[in-house]
Amino acid sequence: MVGHSGGVKRASRTSNRAVTIPLDTMKHANCIDPKERLFLDAAEKGDKHTMMRLLQGSNPVNVNCTNMLGRSAIQIAVDNENTEIVELLLKEDGVRIGDALLYAIREGVYRIVEMIIEHPTIQRDMLGTEWSKTRHMDEESFDYSPDISPVILAAHCNQFEILQLLLLHGATIDRPHQLSCSCKRCQAQVHADSLRHSLLRINTYRALASPAWISLTSPDPVLAAFKLSWELEKLALRENEFKDSYLQLGHQVKKYACDLLGQCRSSEEVIAVLNKTNDSDAEDEEEQDGDKLTLSRLKLALKYEQKQFVAHPHCQQLLTSIWYEGLPGWRKRNGFTKFLICTGLILLLPFMSVYYWIFPRSKIGQLLRSPFMKFLYHSASFGVFLFLLVCASTDISNAPRREMFRGPAPSELEWLIVLWVTGFIWGECKQLWEEGLRAYIRQWWNWLDFIMLSLYLATFSLRFVAYLQIESGLYGPREMARKDWPTNDPTLISEGLFAVANIFSFARIIFLFQANQHLGPLQISLGCMLIDIVKFLFIFFLVLTSFACGLNQLYYYYKPTQTDENDSFFTLGASYMTLFWSMFSLTPPKEIEIKDGHNFTMMIGEFMFMAYHGMAIIVLLNMLIAMMSSSFQDIENHCDMEWKFSRSKLWIGYFDEGSTLPPPFNLFISPKSIYYLYCRFKRCLCSCFYRNQTSDGSHRKISEGTIRRPTYNGDVQSKHYPCRKDTLQYQEVMRRLVSRCIHQYKKEGRQDGVNEDDLLEIKQDISSLRYELREDRKKEALNLQSAINFDGVRKDMMHMLHSASPNTSPHIPHSRSSPNNMASFNAGLSQQDMDYLKFDIVKTLKAEMRETIYGCFSNLANQQAVATLTPPVDSDLYQTHLYTQL
Repeated sequence: MVGHSGGVKRASRTSNRAVTIPLDTMKHANCIDPKERLFLDAAEKGDKHTMMRLLQGSNPVNVNCTNMLGRSAIQIAVDNENTEIVELLLKEDGVRIGDALLYAIREGVYRIVEMIIEHPTIQRDMLGTEWSKTRHMDEESFDYSPDISPVILAAHCNQFEILQLLLLHGATIDRPHQLSCSCKRCQAQVHADSLRHSLLRINTYRALASPAWISLTSPDPVLAAFKLSWELEKLALRENEFKDSYLQLGHQVKKYACDLLGQCRSSEEVIAVLNKTNDSDAEDEEEQDGDKLTLSRLKLALKYEQKQFVAHPHCQQLLTSIWYEGLPGWRKRNGFTKFLICTGLILLLPFMSVYYWIFPRSKIGQLLRSPFMKFLYHSASFGVFLFLLVCASTDISNAPRREMFRGPAPSELEWLIVLWVTGFIWGECKQLWEEGLRAYIRQWWNWLDFIMLSLYLATFSLRFVAYLQIESGLYGPREMARKDWPTNDPTLISEGLFAVANIFSFARIIFLFQANQHLGPLQISLGCMLIDIVKFLFIFFLVLTSFACGLNQLYYYYKPTQTDENDSFFTLGASYMTLFWSMFSLTPPKEIEIKDGHNFTMMIGEFMFMAYHGMAIIVLLNMLIAMMSSSFQDIENHCDMEWKFSRSKLWIGYFDEGSTLPPPFNLFISPKSIYYLYCRFKRCLCSCFYRNQTSDGSHRKISEGTIRRPTYNGDVQSKHYPCRKDTLQYQEVMRRLVSRCIHQYKKEGRQDGVNEDDLLEIKQDISSLRYELREDRKKEALNLQSAINFDGVRKDMMHMLHSASPNTSPHIPHSRSSPNNMASFNAGLSQQDMDYLKFDIVKTLKAEMRETIYGCFSNLANQQAVATLTPPVDSDLYQTHLYTQL
């Protein structure tokens, strides 16, 4: 029992022991002055009058006192959006702004921000890069890092009005340097604190990516959004630590560009946005032809991979109008009618090509220059080329005993293939000349065309070399059994290259699937899967090499002497082939057996073979399937956007004028080409002899627009747009779009539901109203008491004056104006009430004095004169004079 009681006592002493607070900030949090605590509570509750009483007097409270969270009164008032208290505190001397400005920007209170930035302690540089210097050495913000300046926070919060106010006061944001910058400033920041340097870059880019900042500071918001999103995507690849942050900012900027395009309300506004050149001035825009478009901004969006922008309905509607130009009502027809019309147009291709060659400016010529007709005829030409390849691969085109001849002469079918390939090469050369090398190599399908045409050229060259060798008679007879041909015979090599080129040719037709709504997403998924296969092959090759080297090292010493025996793992090449085909169950288990071998060696070989199958088939192949499924699902989730973006890249290649006729009709030189060559040659001569003329540059600018403006309702476009002045200017359209976008953002912000901050603001307003009503009631009570006391005093004085006689002194009743009542009366009156009381008493006494003096002079009419102006001490007039002095 004693032990038990002792244990209970120790437990009670332990439970009653005070818990220590190791942190100094929390330890001394409650050690503030009670007067300061009352002051901060009044700021929290919105009690303005209590704060005014505490700030006045002989011992005023410290206006910069803080609570346990380090928040001062002005910060609390700003957080509660109490404008009156903030205005009161800003009038105090020595008040520290601190994070109050940042709180006001976060809450979006324009009036408070305006009052704070007009405070004498806030200078112009403090709103931007110099904000961190406003803090004291021992002062630290618990809400924001030192690199968060007011202008950066306004951009983060997307506060359009506040950001505009800060910009008008000279606030700026310094754009971060390149990641590879080696200037002294960047090197010093990295060496001082690399994490802080990275966070500074992210916060700055978050401000630069804000729709408010781009809208208010950029003269071309769409171009700025394109370049910034491209830069953020590159930073995401280089700074993997903050990849998600950069990708999120890039997506935000892309969405802003789409929002601007979504604010267009007419086709002319869409054309003005998409037709803006990247580096042209207003004078250049006036010189462009009104009937021709460049779509430079759309091409730039394709270059910067702005998929959301290109796939936007407004952009796609314009592209569709240009694509089906000259074919009114095409989209309203059914599929069977479209098929019949396309078949008829394809059959008329030779005749229409000849007609266009003679009359390129006719209506039929304009129809052939439309993007859809060019796509149809180029696709039909490529289809005919594939048919020729099929015929060349069969016995139809082969002469009897063709396999016995070395360096044979080309047949009629092969000459047609050569003609088509030559037309393809000429078309690729024209595309390379028009687009430039960088734009040409940026598209993967151009690489496929280059490989395909290179293989055909190599095939034709080897066939020509083989023909010359046989004709010279130095390389054996022409007719010879194929098994006796040399291994490096040019005919054999050309046949192999021709077979590979056929594979690339048939793979080239997948490119045309992008025009179809159902086959397009599958073609895009196939391209993504090929990338996954390349990644997989890298890992698979490492696994395959490891097991091939191990098995070859194990079986090398048992290499058979006879050539007809199995040599699956006796050479490194054979090991590679055996392991590769074993994945498809083409290698039986008996391949690992060794004739007259050791059991231990065969057991190790079987174990390694089993481990390879478990690693390659169970793990790697399933990983490949998972990667391909993930890629397909990603495309499927955004299949509409991916397909429209891919289709737009296909369409844009047919929009520009030129390359109207497909191969092989493009090989024939038309009179129009001769005329254009003559004009170009003439301009070159003029530029050589007259270097100071500027007509060439203006002609080049006018000829930049090569895409015909779409017509609507079948009207001739030139009637609606006779000159460039009738079209909308880009800056005017952009001003409209930015204004609409800002209003849309503000509307979306107002439509957000009520959150906890809104409820706290309502609670704060109710609390402030309660204290104001309480003060008003106190004033009303004091005014009422003052009025009652004032009436009592005035009645007493009037009664005293009326009841007084010349020989007696006035009697003042003590029941109404006793000293105690007078003291309480004086204590309850303000200075204004005292002035009003004095004025009323003096006014009343003047009237009474006039009557009393008139009576006195009438009673003393017989006396000779009055000795002094002051009446006798015992007279009623003296008493009246005394009250007047009081």
